[in-house]
Amino acid sequence: MSPAPGRPGRTGPGVALAVLAAALLSAFLLFDKHPTGNWDGKLVLVPKGSPLPEVVGTFREGGVLPHPLAFRALVLLTFSGRRLHYGEYAFPSPPSAFEAWRRLVRGDVIKYEVTVPPGANLYDIAELLEEKNLVTAETFLATASSPDVLRRLEIPGESAEGYLFPESYIFVKPVTPEEILEFMVRQFRRKVPPDADKRAREAGLSLHQVVTIASIIEKETGVEKEKPIVSAVIRNRLDLGMPLQMDPTVIYGVKRFDGTVTRKELRTAGPYNTYLNRGLPPGPIANPGLAALAAALSPAKEEYLYFVSRNDGSHTFSRTLPEHNRAVERFRRAAREDEG
Repeated sequence: MSPAPGRPGRTGPGVALAVLAAALLSAFLLFDKHPTGNWDGKLVLVPKGSPLPEVVGTFREGGVLPHPLAFRALVLLTFSGRRLHYGEYAFPSPPSAFEAWRRLVRGDVIKYEVTVPPGANLYDIAELLEEKNLVTAETFLATASSPDVLRRLEIPGESAEGYLFPESYIFVKPVTPEEILEFMVRQFRRKVPPDADKRAREAGLSLHQVVTIASIIEKETGVEKEKPIVSAVIRNRLDLGMPLQMDPTVIYGVKRFDGTVTRKELRTAGPYNTYLNRGLPPGPIANPGLAALAAALSPAKEEYLYFVSRNDGSHTFSRTLPEHNRAVERFRRAAREDEG
């Protein structure tokens, strides 16, 4: 008996579907296959602007992708080549090609938080960044004093000191020192009152001088309500032509780090020694916060010329030298009692 006409044609689609199903199953198993062997956790850094072949190569060299072709096929089939994010990826457990692809598309990168406290100087910030392995302290400091970078960021002076706004920042690797500086300076521009330059000129100062005053205020007191009073002391001394005699400026100029100022340092000549020089130092000595900047722009209406620590974080303010000397003696007496 002859086979019915058309029967072979009806079996064709069934075979094709079976082949397609087998191919999809194989592809799924391949995409879902995890790396085998010992796995101690891996970090993979995808450089900015990497094309797909470079991304695949980076993951293959990092030992993350057991089947690079499967990952490449997945990217091409989903038209997601332009949606892959650069950055540093952590794989505590072996990922499949699909898992690796999904994380790159979502941008599940490691994010590094760097908190810059008010009063931190360039050297402090450089150490914070190096601790996070974002950049080396040396390259950051060199970039922060690069004339080309300062010119582009419109920062007067010899460095970016004073213009790196104290705040918590989130960075993603890879990041350059210049990008970090730009990000922090941009935040400074956002936070400073828009009329700051105008108010500075009205007081006979440049904005750079206001930032310098704010940085001294920040280093002299951590008590918010005292900041406008310290600002008044600085303005009053400047108006009278008196040396500022601020210890933090001397420390910055001699050692560039926080510490106890010595008699030798007070007698060491230098542009930041406000005991020997009249007027403001050539630039900021730290990066002031918003309260210190506001105080530098709006000093308290006080006639104080002196202040000394109370040994508890606050200060005693005086209008005359005899008053100040008595306050100093009280401070010394309290210090001796504490030591005893």
